Amino acid sequence: MAVDSTLELYTTLFGWLFYNSVWEVLTATGIVFLPFLGILLDTAIKTYAGEDGEDAGNTSLRMIESEFFVAFFVVMLTGVPALPLSAADLSFTPKALIGNAGQPVASVDDSQTTYGGTLSFVDYPNQVDLPVFWYAVLSFASGFNRAVMEDVPVAIDLREYANQLRTAKISDPALQAELNDFFRDCFIEARSKYLAERPGSAQIGALLTTYGPTDPDWVGSHVYQEVTGFYDTLRSDSIRQGFVWSQLRDLEWEVDNHPIYGKPYCNEWWNNAALGLATKILNQTQGLELVAAAAEPGWDETKRRDAIIKAAMLNSPPRWTTRGYDFAYGDLIADNADGNGVLASAQNLAEQGLAVYGLARESISLAAYLRIFLEGAPMLQALILMGLYALLPFFILMSRYRLSIFIIGALILFIVKFWTVLWFFAWWVDKNLIKAFYPDPGDLTTLSRINLRLPHFRTGRSAKGGNNTQ
Repeated sequence: MAVDSTLELYTTLFGWLFYNSVWEVLTATGIVFLPFLGILLDTAIKTYAGEDGEDAGNTSLRMIESEFFVAFFVVMLTGVPALPLSAADLSFTPKALIGNAGQPVASVDDSQTTYGGTLSFVDYPNQVDLPVFWYAVLSFASGFNRAVMEDVPVAIDLREYANQLRTAKISDPALQAELNDFFRDCFIEARSKYLAERPGSAQIGALLTTYGPTDPDWVGSHVYQEVTGFYDTLRSDSIRQGFVWSQLRDLEWEVDNHPIYGKPYCNEWWNNAALGLATKILNQTQGLELVAAAAEPGWDETKRRDAIIKAAMLNSPPRWTTRGYDFAYGDLIADNADGNGVLASAQNLAEQGLAVYGLARESISLAAYLRIFLEGAPMLQALILMGLYALLPFFILMSRYRLSIFIIGALILFIVKFWTVLWFFAWWVDKNLIKAFYPDPGDLTTLSRINLRLPHFRTGRSAKGGNNTQ
């Protein structure tokens, strides 16, 4: 039997487990027979009050027989647990998404979440029994929901993609340290030269037209990559693991006495297919590039990669690092290199304040409310269904085994199950509205509420004493 959320895998079992327990107690105490007594008394009173005395007996007997037959039939179909439902028979299939690999089907044994693991729901029953009628209702409702959702065109989760862009960061400290070194050895030097010379060649003009006037303001600048005299001549200040020593490049060492690895040029350091910083940063973004390609087809691949790298660097910006004791700045920078100086304390305080502001802004946004609702609604629905299953014995008892009442009960249960389609409808419309607001390739990434521009750096003095940007 298919269910409509991961949590429902377990609440279905728990709900029907309580149903079986309550029904067993009601049967053992004889309470389930009280409606038959009510049928007997009501039928006798009605017939004697509405018929002549000589006909009342025959009419009353026929009505009692028919009422009892219907009641027994209803009890057998809707009350007595008869059909086994095994935990292995329950499954949940996540909605299909463009750009994502096929998501695995969740089961009770492998829910793809912490549900059912060592933290929660470890004592779920392996099998519960359901009445025939309610088993049919649940099977029909689940199949109906799946048929409706499968008929809707597949969409891509654009809001989740935008949220991932906002939260993308470089989580590996070693990679962050390497980016800081690249920032110091390559970008600062290249930007200092660019600002000092202000070159205006046709090649630079074409690059600025293609990649925007702010291209020289970030470490992956195509001006510095493609124009001679920048990243093609600047090198790392230290040996880089993986970049094999080269006789043509690493002239600091003699041919017969050199290390295994050398100091790569900045272009190689950034663009190497396996060891390049660009590749490493993209690997840290957990497949955002693939989602971006599906979300915004037709967008230039290079611009797409740049935008994702910028998104990660926005939350993990490169910082100036020293090469040891710096005579230009003295102990102030030396102390701050260890994070113990006045500037480091002020920086940490400012970062914490900005983080609190960002969290507060995100928490009150409409997007956050919608995300919380769409994430929480299926969980609330699963809990409501569990409550309905557990309380069904009392509904059956109070209905006095009337067939018409059970039709209403089936409709109620079907409607609650149908909420899944409503959550899906809200999710699908939201994604298509986002697509309507950002129809052109690259709009969603660059023009939505995600600010992908890296901060500009003011002119200062480098550790080497030359004009620099920081």
